[in-house]
Amino acid sequence: MTPDERESLPPPVRSWLAENLTVGVDPSRLVQALQAQGLSEAQSREAVDAVASHPAVRHGQQAHVRRRELEGLLETRARLHAQRHPGPSPLGVERRRHLAPETFFERYYVTNRPVILEGVLDDWPALKRWSPEWLVERFGDEEVEVMAGRDAEPDPDFHAERLRHTLPLRELVAHVRGTPGSDDVYLVARNSLLLRAAFRPLLDDLTPPRGFIHPDLSAPDSVHLWFGPAGTLSNLHHDHLNVLFCQVLGRKRFWLAPPCETPRLYNDRGLYSAVDILAPDLGRFPDFARATLHSCVVGPGDALLIPVGWWHAVQALDVSLSVTFVSFDRPERNVEWRDYWIGPRPEKVQR
Repeated sequence: MTPDERESLPPPVRSWLAENLTVGVDPSRLVQALQAQGLSEAQSREAVDAVASHPAVRHGQQAHVRRRELEGLLETRARLHAQRHPGPSPLGVERRRHLAPETFFERYYVTNRPVILEGVLDDWPALKRWSPEWLVERFGDEEVEVMAGRDAEPDPDFHAERLRHTLPLRELVAHVRGTPGSDDVYLVARNSLLLRAAFRPLLDDLTPPRGFIHPDLSAPDSVHLWFGPAGTLSNLHHDHLNVLFCQVLGRKRFWLAPPCETPRLYNDRGLYSAVDILAPDLGRFPDFARATLHSCVVGPGDALLIPVGWWHAVQALDVSLSVTFVSFDRPERNVEWRDYWIGPRPEKVQR
């Protein structure tokens, strides 16, 4: 087989060979598969050898060995976690009332464990003041940016730019109040509402929990607001920072899984899992059945620590207003798991 003949193999076939070689499939099996498609034994061997000799494939094989070592370590940690929390049902998340900041950091933050804090938001004016009607009265004519058309998009977080839509806040509130349950329109953190001068007065109603969150909220990404109807859903993903999720209005259900469950959660792209948390397809994703999940509902006044790297899915049970902080009252402010997220997939490659 000449170089031209090897290059004439359809790109999907060469890609299939590269994928299988990088994950350790025996080359003889690939030769047999190509023979079954009509190539001679010699042609099949040359085709497999040509792909195997490519520098990218060689690098991929080395990386796969390291990946298997890491996955073996995570599997061990996941089994230990399951032994600590036996049972088939999702586990609850610990609740602590009036927890001292030093205890919070020592027992939960630095040990990478979730916890629901009660009482740390008791002095928030937002808990008494914020409602959809109040927002209309105070900011109704202001334009807000939302994600719209999410129901028609199976992966809305990968198409954020296309889904961005601007409308007056009163129209958003009318949609939220008139929708019994939907994920179609949602004001999420990426819309950066609190960065706009018109909405900065909302920060006066949020007192950063003393000793937990750094008091300076002027940093661009230190605090975010979420607003939507019942039914909004953020599917399984992990954040690369610790997050303190504070609920102001309504309730949200959380499903959480520790980082050691990553190999069982089918992390196919970026920070996201391919598993639908509401209807997991165990035929396609059988290992998900072995994952240990934790579950909880956060309501007004609750603050949930989502530890860095913990997988979580979130569904609003009611009309919901939430606030998230990422600037903790520590010298480091936060800890990153890994910094590789470069945004959603480009919808069109510019040339």
